[in-house]
Amino acid sequence: MTTLRIRLDSTQGMARLTRTITAFRERAEDERAAAAVIELGPGHTHWPGSVDVHTVNKWERALRQWERLDAVTLVTASGACGGPAFDLLMTADIRIAAPDLRIALPTAARDFWPGMAVHRLTQRVGVSLARRLTLCMSGTGVLESYQALDLGVVDEITDALDDRVAKVLAGSPSGVEARLLRSLILDAPRTSFEDALGTHLAACDRALRAAVGAPGTGDER
Repeated sequence: MTTLRIRLDSTQGMARLTRTITAFRERAEDERAAAAVIELGPGHTHWPGSVDVHTVNKWERALRQWERLDAVTLVTASGACGGPAFDLLMTADIRIAAPDLRIALPTAARDFWPGMAVHRLTQRVGVSLARRLTLCMSGTGVLESYQALDLGVVDEITDALDDRVAKVLAGSPSGVEARLLRSLILDAPRTSFEDALGTHLAACDRALRAAVGAPGTGDER
């Protein structure tokens, strides 16, 4: 299984970060990587800096393409995590943190930065918790690592990030299967059983066809 990794300096400006994420995503696509890992460095709390809305749009679109990659996406975070680091944390399939993680919700001009991290945070933790976090913590609050774990903002905490990443990815699906499973999961909360059934049956048909001829596979009688 091919796994690509990048150590990201998230103190860069938005335009440069957009180019970095785009290049990494394109490399993962070109090499048909099964997994792509971003190791986050500390990020700005005050975000996004001196940019216009067109630059913000390019950043958000780059994140959207990244989170729809035909690979399992994993982000590791340690130390201070705000601004772009928080944005990227919210895009990943799997989020693993070190015990020293401290999440500061991104702000701009002393107010909460209303980027798409708000949307992703709500999908991750639900409306009630997202409301509490953004309305009560913005500008002043910090989430410690175990608070972030309890709230579902991160999935795991470990002292040995590299070892844990390797173990997690060893059992992960790869390629198109990862994208398909991600799509089925994300669509589930807003799709009725009846509407979802056709898509799931098509996925089942794909899996059955792939299994034909596999060792130990035979007709059920």
